Amino acid sequence: MDNTSMDGHSTMDNASMEHKNMNHEAMEHENMDHEGHEGMDMEDEGHVHQEITEEEKKELNVGITEKLGQQAALDAVFKDSEGNEIRFGDLLEQPVLVAPVYYSCPNVCNFLQSRLAQILPDIKLEPIEDYKMISISFDEYDTPEIAANKKKNYFKAMDNNYPKDGWLFLSGDKENIDLFMDSIGFRFDRRGKDFVHAVTTVAISPEGKIARYLYGTDVLPFEFTLAATEAAEGKVGLSVQKLVRFCFSYDPQGQTYVFNILRVTAVAVIGFIIIFVAFLYFGGKKSKRRK
Repeated sequence: MDNTSMDGHSTMDNASMEHKNMNHEAMEHENMDHEGHEGMDMEDEGHVHQEITEEEKKELNVGITEKLGQQAALDAVFKDSEGNEIRFGDLLEQPVLVAPVYYSCPNVCNFLQSRLAQILPDIKLEPIEDYKMISISFDEYDTPEIAANKKKNYFKAMDNNYPKDGWLFLSGDKENIDLFMDSIGFRFDRRGKDFVHAVTTVAISPEGKIARYLYGTDVLPFEFTLAATEAAEGKVGLSVQKLVRFCFSYDPQGQTYVFNILRVTAVAVIGFIIIFVAFLYFGGKKSKRRK
């Protein structure tokens, strides 16, 4: 990648160009395809997912292993959007809700955070006092500058009517990212400049205990409030992971859960048949007894 090709991207800002240079150096070191990896917004049309074969899908260790009641990695160290180092445990003066994302994600990470920007101003709890929202990038090539740009965009979507410290955007190195993501059971796989990953928001108590997982991009204000309240009280909430795994199939290529209508319909039909057969069987027995 030379300077001429970089100059051709007229829509890039200086922070993105610096990040691109950093990725070029990392590519030489790790022999990975990070060309063009940067803090892009959703409208960047040059960001395209790589194709994933069926064999690769089976081999990927991607998803979420719930660790309800277990301890998050309090000693994991990140940087905030201003470049300050922060130990995760030092953020837990109140319950926190953590969204594992990567800032150049062209779809579900943006969808999730856009949804959060939509509902956070309407949450009845007081930000900072009752809870804190935290986005943590699992891409070690994300920088505080990119995080700051993302924070600016989402706060603008909220008309900047939200406390600055109520929603933090963190980035970190691979060691601390792996330490933290492993502690909350979040498994992901890099595919060049993109990732295959699940979508969740994790509620963590002030003591660092994992209290609840919220799945998908369409987080409801009610379940967000419930998760924050339970975490504040140190309660471990009931998980809906079994329902999500059953009714939704993870699509690594689309990086999202899709409703598996065939599976749900099949179970509904089988359930109806079982109930019908049971009705005929026990109904027949009752008729014989009467005779």
